[in-house]
Amino acid sequence: MKCPKCGFDNPDGSVFCEECDWKLNIAYKGEKMAVNSVYLAIAALVLGIVATATAFLDQGIVALICGAVGMFLSGYTQSLVRLTGIQGNVKQRLMVMTTIGLILSVVGFIYGVYLMFA
Repeated sequence: MKCPKCGFDNPDGSVFCEECDWKLNIAYKGEKMAVNSVYLAIAALVLGIVATATAFLDQGIVALICGAVGMFLSGYTQSLVRLTGIQGNVKQRLMVMTTIGLILSVVGFIYGVYLMFA
């Protein structure tokens, strides 16, 4: 059975690809996921910036919500970038964007919690 992701020819009856561990009965939509990961990385960065900015503007609930959503989205996007097989400078830039978004989201979230309960 040919792997839809990497094209490796696996023995009949295989569930996962022996080369890339992709589940053989799932179609691979790498190009669409790669484009989506760019938009999600931008969204994660923006949410991190909004979470931090609203926290320092004493908007605790907004910072808390944006921080929580930003943390989730940043983690999800980092996994998505790794799964799509994006390589080179694009991968580095997306990982940096999501990491900065994650850090800013954590700062905004923690400061938002502080504002809510202080």
